[in-house]
This record gives sequence, structure tokens and C-alpha cells, in this order.
Amino acid sequence: MRKSSSPSLSNCNSVLANKIFGIPLDELQQEGQPDNEVPFIVRHVVDYIEEHGGLEQEGLFQVNGNAETVEWLRQRYDNGEDVDLVKEADVPSAISLLRFFLQELPEPVIPGSLHIHLMQLSQGNNS
Repeated sequence: MRKSSSPSLSNCNSVLANKIFGIPLDELQQEGQPDNEVPFIVRHVVDYIEEHGGLEQEGLFQVNGNAETVEWLRQRYDNGEDVDLVKEADVPSAISLLRFFLQELPEPVIPGSLHIHLMQLSQGNNS
């Protein structure tokens, strides 16, 4: 297993002392860690999933984690607390947390205009 390169939450700036879920990606980047393009929570959860064999699991995003655990983790991240996923989560809960974070974004990761172009390219490649 590789050692996580993710910083702790306590190393992040003001936005992480407040809410993370439902905040636009550009705000998280600017206020949380301007030198990093990926929000802390995404790196933290993805590192955990990779380190614990989640990428080898079939149907990775089809299995739901424990709803109470996911909500508890969400609240802890939103409160700026340090979260130790090794002790406090399992892979399905971490995946559900990541999915919830992405669903709560005010703007999708792939903007609608770009999504249309990607779909057109995909359809063009399939014909």
C-alpha cells in the first residue's frame, strides 16, 4: 500500500473550517488550498479508496455505504474536523461520500455545454 500524500484538514484554510458540501469547486480551490486543483475531500477519499482496494471492486459506485456513517462523515468534513477514514469508514461509505459530494456541487464537474459536445463525439465514434 502506498502512503497517502493528502494533507490533513487542519492544514487547509478557512473554507474547510466551514462548509465543504454544496460549495462551487472554484471557491473550494481558491479558499481551501489554492495550489491544488483537486479539493482536499476528493483527494482524501480517493486516496483511501485506492489504498484499500476499492478500485478492484466490481460495481464500485453501485454499492451504497451506511447512510448514517456517510452523514456523520459529511458533517465532520463540513465542520473542518480531521477525519481518519481508516478508523471511521469503509470503502462503500467512502465511495458514497464522494458520490454525495459530487452530487451536491452547484455546478456539475462537466459543464452542460461540454457534456453535449462529449456526447456528440461519443456518438460519432460509435457510428
